[in-house]
Amino acid sequence: MTHSTLTSDAKLTCLCGSVSLPGTSLKDEKFPIPSSLCHCNPCRYTAGALVPAFADLTGPPPADIKAKLETYQFTEFCARYFCSTCGSHCFVEHPNKENEWFCTAGIIEPPPGVKDVVQLTGHTYVSDTGDGGVTSLFLPVTTNGEKEIYGAKYGTEKINTWELEELVQESRKKTLPGTHDTLTAKCHCGGVDLQIKRADYGNEPEGVKTFMSKDDPHKYFACFCSCRSCRLSMGFSMCAWMYVALSAVTATKTGKPVLFGVEALASGANEGLNLKHHQSRDDVWRSFCGGCGASVFYWTNQEYRMNVVDIAVGLLRAQSGSMAREWVRWADGEVSHDDEGTDQTQVECVKKHSRIV
Repeated sequence: MTHSTLTSDAKLTCLCGSVSLPGTSLKDEKFPIPSSLCHCNPCRYTAGALVPAFADLTGPPPADIKAKLETYQFTEFCARYFCSTCGSHCFVEHPNKENEWFCTAGIIEPPPGVKDVVQLTGHTYVSDTGDGGVTSLFLPVTTNGEKEIYGAKYGTEKINTWELEELVQESRKKTLPGTHDTLTAKCHCGGVDLQIKRADYGNEPEGVKTFMSKDDPHKYFACFCSCRSCRLSMGFSMCAWMYVALSAVTATKTGKPVLFGVEALASGANEGLNLKHHQSRDDVWRSFCGGCGASVFYWTNQEYRMNVVDIAVGLLRAQSGSMAREWVRWADGEVSHDDEGTDQTQVECVKKHSRIV
């Protein structure tokens, strides 16, 4: 059977479906769409993502769609739009340039048979990561990857692969956190500011230990997920989550534990946090910042993991850099729901090369 690779046969949608556009809104006519990965702090902190890729649009979304979006404009050069209901990051606008609009690549639902929505062509703002981020991980599947690694925006000073490796190795030298140290997780606007206690495998209940490793008793597991729900919620196809005990997460301003599920909906809940919540399933709640739209939490009340919360890795502010290696043990060769991924080349790359992380 011949499958279409035309972007006109795709659609754009957020998780809840409030935002929906035809594939004809995309400027590129065929899949895969060329895209660099942006590693800048604003992309990580406004989305919670480590792998932000974008696609050019032919113009702005219609007025009825924009009415369903929240706007976060943190500079005169960049405005970001997210769904007011589910928090999905959908669009980016450069207001100082006429009709320069992009969609997040994760909201693109390709037609059957498309292996990859995007083809990685380079890496920008790598210096912002402090440790190289996921650049090394995806170099094997980046067109001209070794030639197109930039410390800042495209066309600025390039970073060589040996300099990139130096960043990675330096990050591995960071001292492991002490017993009373905490890790900050904070969105771009500061509406969500959290403290995470150091992992302690020996003192966690069995339900939490399932998501930890006795080989690294003071590190939390982290893993990429490519499921449709995470993709549409965050706006990017590869979503990185760190699995943390509920008891380890507190609000920086108040020092109080964070509430989830039905408890989080009560008046006065989670004081000092600008959290909004979307119940994407009967047993699943996804939380995001109401100010900048950053994806923050995935939590389910299923008994086997109701004492664990997934925190978006892109929000972590570790001293070593964006991968938080002194706090996190990355799951080697694992991608959750890999069969649902819309960028299968990236999925295969993580499964094959994730020890680079």
